[in-house]
Amino acid sequence: MHHGDETRRVFRVRLPSLPASLRPNRRSLCVYASGALFALGWWFFFDACIRSHQIAADGPSETLIQGVDWVPGTISTIGLIIVNIIDKQHLMDSDGSIATGAWGATDPVQWRTRLWLFVGFACLAGGMAGSMALSVVKYTIPSHAGHEEFGFANVVQNASIMASAVLLWISQRTESEYEYNLTL
Repeated sequence: MHHGDETRRVFRVRLPSLPASLRPNRRSLCVYASGALFALGWWFFFDACIRSHQIAADGPSETLIQGVDWVPGTISTIGLIIVNIIDKQHLMDSDGSIATGAWGATDPVQWRTRLWLFVGFACLAGGMAGSMALSVVKYTIPSHAGHEEFGFANVVQNASIMASAVLLWISQRTESEYEYNLTL
């Protein structure tokens, strides 16, 4: 292929595309998939909570999943909410292009929007990092050896919430299909 060829592929393997019958519903499919990922993540965690309670009821040991285990998932969920309630229109420059400057926005609304977007993604990253740290520190030490699946469930939960947030963010357009622009 030539350097000036616009049809060059980025990847050697061609990624599958949606069938033509599903393309008009792409946004809805992504929103549903995002919700399924979110529910799947919390399902993994709730399943681990139930199994932890059953292990504690069967033997003299204490409940393995405690309040600290809920913190990363809760922080990730807060991050998902923050990221996806932001109006993308406020991230645009006045000419309609995506704003490229970092924090030097002259519009105070645009600056606050960027700040909240940063806070939301920081919550998502913090929840993921917290779940990984909790998995290593709490479930790989000798006192809880043999129960690594509870740490794994926490990591899977936060990875699913993060993937759900990113998929929902990508699937949303700048203007919703339910908004109408009336210009007189």
